[in-house]
Amino acid sequence: MNNSNNNKKIICAIDFGTSRTGAAWMISIDNISKNLFYPCDVNKIKLDPKDQNFKTTTAILFKKTNSNKWEPFLFGKSAESKYLNMEPKEMKNYQFFKYFKMKLYENNSLNLKIQSCSGEEWEFTQVLSGVFKFINQKFVESVKKYNPKINLSINNDTTQWVLTVPAIWEDIGKEIMRRAFHQAGLISSKNSPNLLFCFEPEAAAIDFFQDQRNQLSQFNNKKLLVFDAGDGTIDITLMKPTIVKNEIKEFEILMIPKGGDFGSIYIDQEFQKFFQSFLNLNDNQFNTLKNECPKGFLKLSNEWESLKMEIQIEEMTVNDSHVIEIPRIMVKYLSKKLQIKDFEALIDQFNQRNHNSGLSEIEWDDDEDYLVISGDRIKSLFKKPIQKLRNYLNNLKQTSEIFKQTQIVLFTGELSNFDYFRKSVQKQLGNNQYFKSPYPDMSIIIGAVLFGHSPNIVSIRRSQFTYGIVACIMYNSRIHDQKRKVTMRINNNRSYEICQNVFQPYIFKGDKISSRQPEIQVYTPNTEEQKEWIVEILRTDQKWDPNKKSLYSDSRGVQTMGSIIIPVPKSNLPLNKQKMEVSFHFATTEIKIFMKYLPNPMINKQLTLDYDQMKN
Repeated sequence: MNNSNNNKKIICAIDFGTSRTGAAWMISIDNISKNLFYPCDVNKIKLDPKDQNFKTTTAILFKKTNSNKWEPFLFGKSAESKYLNMEPKEMKNYQFFKYFKMKLYENNSLNLKIQSCSGEEWEFTQVLSGVFKFINQKFVESVKKYNPKINLSINNDTTQWVLTVPAIWEDIGKEIMRRAFHQAGLISSKNSPNLLFCFEPEAAAIDFFQDQRNQLSQFNNKKLLVFDAGDGTIDITLMKPTIVKNEIKEFEILMIPKGGDFGSIYIDQEFQKFFQSFLNLNDNQFNTLKNECPKGFLKLSNEWESLKMEIQIEEMTVNDSHVIEIPRIMVKYLSKKLQIKDFEALIDQFNQRNHNSGLSEIEWDDDEDYLVISGDRIKSLFKKPIQKLRNYLNNLKQTSEIFKQTQIVLFTGELSNFDYFRKSVQKQLGNNQYFKSPYPDMSIIIGAVLFGHSPNIVSIRRSQFTYGIVACIMYNSRIHDQKRKVTMRINNNRSYEICQNVFQPYIFKGDKISSRQPEIQVYTPNTEEQKEWIVEILRTDQKWDPNKKSLYSDSRGVQTMGSIIIPVPKSNLPLNKQKMEVSFHFATTEIKIFMKYLPNPMINKQLTLDYDQMKN
């Protein structure tokens, strides 16, 4: 490795997770092969000294400065520990946030707001930019410690950032992350190419093949299903690697990524429902408990999380039991605010209400404030989310021919650590070759760093939408709505009928889209009097045959992505030479749309996406 080059680009990847977050970096050397699997030096960043792992809790604590500004103070387990041990009089100068990533999945507004654990409402980008600022500090520290003899310049031009996102995420989630990244000062402009997004299942596959690099030939042209079972979402991506001379040449994605919001935190939600039922509280009372006793609820959640990670769920029987400690601060709150003092009576009432559930009774240890839960009841908390996933997989098998052709399955993500989960999925998917990421928690981070080094390694993806433009086309009574028919006259002696506001598709949902070549269409003006080009870009998740029926810009399920307007310059060229090109670029994982006047390519414009109109 040549250490004399001071202009090396540093790739830093952030795996911003629902429960845990990690980061890593490497040096990209321009004068070596872009082969993804050369022996590389990926440096993991220790985000929190209090955490034994490189990934740490996705939690951030802000502190109010003397000038009344909020600045990120601590991140990870340290932030949570500081918050939980804080005196009440201190808390007015701090705001703590945890478990907020899934708001991006659930949201369809750029003006997303979230609440701190104490109930104060903040802009989501303010919280997220604080996370990115903190990670950047740790990144700079890690690079400086790497090798003092190497002069590595760290700035907006020399750092290639990679952020991981679920493959099933909407564009608006990535846009919010871009804005937060820019707000944190890590890129010079919001649309800077120095920030890439990497789909989490693709990152996991890249890391897996890096680990298998000495025996890659066995995977050539095999259909690999990446099953990324994270905390918030489960991402399912089917791909095919092309391997030449024991090197990965490229990946092709074979179907639109599938999945949904049934990750590990939905097992946590089942525990919360159980605890709410135990306390016999309605939804309003339970939400009040969470808002007015945030420390107690956070401690309880941590207690459950520790138990969840320790238990061997598949080996549990009715005779097994585990204890959950109810935090003292919550016991005091329940006694004072809700007049709940006799927990033994609560236990009896719960057991009576659930007498016919077929599950063992729960018990109370009054000396230690322990809730004693049987193994079969704990197992039941896992069953509903996993059954939801099994139903989803069964539906995929019935509706997708390509999905049924899976040959290899790769498990990654937090839920992959549970044998019970993997066996449930294997039972549903049938006879395939199964692998598990050697380090499920770190595989996505490492794969994302390598993706940043070679972002076009995924050469083909599948379009998640049908894209096109608003067009006026010749009226056809067989497929067009008569109400949209308009008669056009030329020089008062000839007329023709057109249909307005037709959705003219470019790319259909499920079509192959190249990360290396744009999709291009060329148009000419309608008349010599036309003074400007107005191209309105549309999308829908529908797929239809435009030769049998038409969709329109105002049809149900059709979204306007935005408009591009370019003036038509005065020209002596005939109409058929005054061509305008519209191009859709799908490089990496973001869509970019451009319009260009071909006689003079300097006349061009990029579409600014209109997220307000793209709401679901």
